[in-house]
Amino acid sequence: MDLQESAFALARHLHDENIIKLDDLNQLKNETYEEIVLLIRQKLQETYPQTKLKRMMKSVHFANGFSDERMKRGAFILTDEIEQYLTFNKFLDHDASVEFFNNKITSTGFVINPTSLVEVEFESLCICKGRKM
Repeated sequence: MDLQESAFALARHLHDENIIKLDDLNQLKNETYEEIVLLIRQKLQETYPQTKLKRMMKSVHFANGFSDERMKRGAFILTDEIEQYLTFNKFLDHDASVEFFNNKITSTGFVINPTSLVEVEFESLCICKGRKM
């Protein structure tokens, strides 16, 4: 899976779980990973405007060593904003998400590089569950 597919999978999951509404989900297949991340953040901001995000400690972020600034920015948005929206609105258990991430990146055969780390972050967010309607 590549970053665009991972971003699309998260967008589809959030839509399917009724966490955000995406009018034309299939159109996202033509967007870049970064555009999808920005759209997810925008939809969360619009849907949950009462959510007050906290400033995170960037000094201990997994993306600090990324040389690709666009990938670094996307990783920060995923963890510092999107994850907070999901956690603060009780769609995601932060501890379970962190445990998933840590278990995955320390598993046998996992190759640590910027792309694989961001892909695992997408996966860790896909464990969120929407409220039953």
